Amino acid sequence: MTEKPNASRRNCLIKLVQVAAAIPLAGVAAHAMAAKNDALRKSLQYQDTPKDGKDCKACAQFVPGASATAKGTCKIIPNDDEISPSGWCTAFVQKK
Repeated sequence: MTEKPNASRRNCLIKLVQVAAAIPLAGVAAHAMAAKNDALRKSLQYQDTPKDGKDCKACAQFVPGASATAKGTCKIIPNDDEISPSGWCTAFVQKK
């Protein structure tokens, strides 16, 4: 004999509540994956805007993100994947 799945109103409601509870957690998990190294940013005077016509996308230390406007990483600032291509810091080195 095969059993039919129990599709009672109570089970449907329980599944609905479980899914509704998981949605905010997915947003928190995605945000938790982004990392910033605030202490090193501060010591290097990092800013999200260019300075004197220099920006991260022209720096040899910058590792670009998935697109030209996506945030990337920096070889000088470990554990930080929120570096803006239009940012700047005192560790700027012009690409050759």
